[in-house]
Amino acid sequence: MKIKNKYIVLCVLAITSLFFGGCGRNIPLTPPLEQNVLRFGTDASFDVVTWNLQTFPLSQASMETIAQIIPQLEVDVIALQEIMDYNAFHELVGMIPHYEGYIYNATNSYRLAYLYDTRTVEVQNAYTIYTGQTHPFPRAPYVLECSFKGTPVILINNHLKAFGDNYIDEDDPWDEEYRRRLACQLLDQYIVEHFPNDRVMVLGDMNDQIAEPREYNVFLSFLDKPDEYRFADMDIALKPTYNNVSYPTYLSHIDHILITNELFEAFEAPDAVCRVIRVDEYMGTWQNYANKVSDHRPLGVRLYLDYGRK
Repeated sequence: MKIKNKYIVLCVLAITSLFFGGCGRNIPLTPPLEQNVLRFGTDASFDVVTWNLQTFPLSQASMETIAQIIPQLEVDVIALQEIMDYNAFHELVGMIPHYEGYIYNATNSYRLAYLYDTRTVEVQNAYTIYTGQTHPFPRAPYVLECSFKGTPVILINNHLKAFGDNYIDEDDPWDEEYRRRLACQLLDQYIVEHFPNDRVMVLGDMNDQIAEPREYNVFLSFLDKPDEYRFADMDIALKPTYNNVSYPTYLSHIDHILITNELFEAFEAPDAVCRVIRVDEYMGTWQNYANKVSDHRPLGVRLYLDYGRK
């Protein structure tokens, strides 16, 4: 009897398995992980990253690590801050297939620079603005006039004054927040005067948060013109977590990407996105990444320049 009952049970289990398992595909309980956490860009989109490389290069090993990371991002332009060694930057460029670079001489240290993919981007010009006006701009903004597959775009790379106390001292013109606010006012003025109808992106290490009360928000020149400007990374600023901010050591999001209204539709495409790229996850731990590469995560935006065109 025991053998017969065991046989019946096995038959029932086999039939049940065939019925439930053979009628359709199995649905995974969790979505599969990206095979490469570094990949950000796509073939159809204009993909731009801002990345503070923290006194680049930290070491020769860090250069080699960065040279391995950049091709895996699959992005078109990278705006860089804190390039300390002019020659090391050019050495880095030579280590990355299909990329060329620009770096300025406006400062002797903490330079701004660009890397771009020559297969998708053509550069028309690169130059600084407000050069010598170190009160609002300790590092002169760096403009890149380029085109992505024939579509012109203007990038303005920045590294604004650091530090502060979340208070704008109107009586102290050297107050850090006062200087950052003035810098934003001048950037707005420059765009209005020189690029009134162009696709413009203002990006970089802005050293301040964008989702703050008006009384000490340095970005009101942009925030008060919602029909003209949009911070692509505002969702991050409104809901910051350790995993989504650009400066996680202090749970702080101080690297930003601002777009003008000529790019609004490109950012409204279904697959458009702005987020940090978790290079620290790729390298195993935050500490490993911070020791070898930077204390900032790269922040990227994916734009579809053809979206909405008739």
